[in-house]
Amino acid sequence: MLENLLSQPLFLCGMMGSGKSTIGKALAHKLSVPYHDLDDIIEQESSLTIPEIFNQKGEDAFRQLEQELIIRISQTAEGIFSLGGGALQNQQVTDHVKLQGWLVFIECSADTLYSRLKNSSDRPMIANLNEQELKKKIQSLLNQRLPYYKQAHFSIKNDQDSVDDTINELIKKLKFYEQKY
Repeated sequence: MLENLLSQPLFLCGMMGSGKSTIGKALAHKLSVPYHDLDDIIEQESSLTIPEIFNQKGEDAFRQLEQELIIRISQTAEGIFSLGGGALQNQQVTDHVKLQGWLVFIECSADTLYSRLKNSSDRPMIANLNEQELKKKIQSLLNQRLPYYKQAHFSIKNDQDSVDDTINELIKKLKFYEQKY
């Protein structure tokens, strides 16, 4: 029954640490569709890790590559895609993704994001920040990106629920949207 639920690609957006990859993989498995992580695709295309791209070329070059790949890949996309936390930083990309498939915002509070990210050392946007700097950076990024995230077709809160509970809620909303549209 769930195998044919998804009529178009589903793009997960949200902050780093919101659970896009974890939810995306589990949802793809449950729906029997392919799973793709945009960060993995960027690393394959560039032959560099995300931290290497940031260190060698800078954030602007990373964002340019990210936008080009989103626009190119989304046109023939199938299955579930986890977008990078900063992938939706302009209206053109946000509009494009929404035209190509379902855009779902994985929503978390700043406190939840902090607790999930405080021991993370492999994320260039927050590397080497102390506790206070990290809290401030998370809130700043969240404030900056929220106007784009909130344009998603629908959102799912992922603060305390189990992955299964979050996926079941997402599927419930997805069924509604698939039937309605």
